[in-house]
Amino acid sequence: MTVIFQTNAGTPLLAGDMLISVRGPHGQTDLRLPSQPNGIVLPTNDSPNYIPIRMRRKIFVVNPRIAVGVAGSVAEIRIFVDHLISVFAKKTQFTKHEVQEFLRRFGLTKLGRSVFDKIGAVLLVEAIDWGGTLTWGVASQRSFVSDRFGRGTSIGTGADTIVSQIRRLDEKYKYGFSQSPDGDAEFPEFLTLANNFMLLANVYWKEFASPDNLFDAWGGAYDIIFQDADSNFRFLNDYSIFLRLYDVNVSDKDIQLVNVLKYERRPDVSLMSMFNNGQLQFFGAKDIIAPEGELEISVGGPSFTFNSDIHVSIIGVGKGTKYLAPMIQIDGLDSKKRAKQTVFTEIRDDGRLWVAFEAAYDDWLSIGIQS
Repeated sequence: MTVIFQTNAGTPLLAGDMLISVRGPHGQTDLRLPSQPNGIVLPTNDSPNYIPIRMRRKIFVVNPRIAVGVAGSVAEIRIFVDHLISVFAKKTQFTKHEVQEFLRRFGLTKLGRSVFDKIGAVLLVEAIDWGGTLTWGVASQRSFVSDRFGRGTSIGTGADTIVSQIRRLDEKYKYGFSQSPDGDAEFPEFLTLANNFMLLANVYWKEFASPDNLFDAWGGAYDIIFQDADSNFRFLNDYSIFLRLYDVNVSDKDIQLVNVLKYERRPDVSLMSMFNNGQLQFFGAKDIIAPEGELEISVGGPSFTFNSDIHVSIIGVGKGTKYLAPMIQIDGLDSKKRAKQTVFTEIRDDGRLWVAFEAAYDDWLSIGIQS
């Protein structure tokens, strides 16, 4: 499973999941992943062709004016991205023609033909004479035009699934935000980030609700590259996802916190932290182009929390095992860092996770259900 997708409603955004599919084991597996905290339940086919099992980062900022996401064979991805970086890493002034010529000439070489037969690439480009998206290679590719997400592209084995979720949000979803933008000129990426977090929250929910415990658009978490007010491409540093459920059959229990996941980007690795069933777990994903071998990192510690710049709360309302489409709340999208925080987390001295939510948001939910 690989999903790379690009949208351009407001400003460009590039996202890539952090799991790579490899041929799966036979029968049952006790593999644990952030999206599968209780272990993967294999589909009815006991010998699936692929199962998510390794983690690597698949999107890259080549320089502040070029970002790329790549799907396909890991070996060929490394070759292509290494060549792209060698030409453009220090070259921030270029034309659209120069990028197209690089792709064309590389594709005409024997090595390039072999590479592009096995990968697909999506490039976000901010050239001196043009800004837009270029695609190359043969990986499964789907283009779309969306009222909410603009004109975009998705590649990889999960391309169809991510596009279907975008269509679903276009047709059925209404939502709001806890903060509003400061102004288009100052914070143009607000709407792009907000809409795409709605998409990722919906996909995470689909993973949670999937009867076979596998949903091929969710990859544990997504790395995200967006274009800021200075037209530079940069990574999003962190975000946290809170999954909560409200069962009307047991309304006296209020809204139950089911899972918490935090994404954090570091120069050498993307980290995912998850607190589930009282257990704190950490997962890491290196760049595909990073050297093989082990990588030592420090995680956790007394100052660790699940707080992030952006908090995404997914609230499922249902009865027994049947749930409506989730309500999704996003906090923290404020360029001045003055957003009113509505979710607070802390790990207590005894190791338990403490999470508090702004009472007003739960009050309107309870009132709405009772009425």
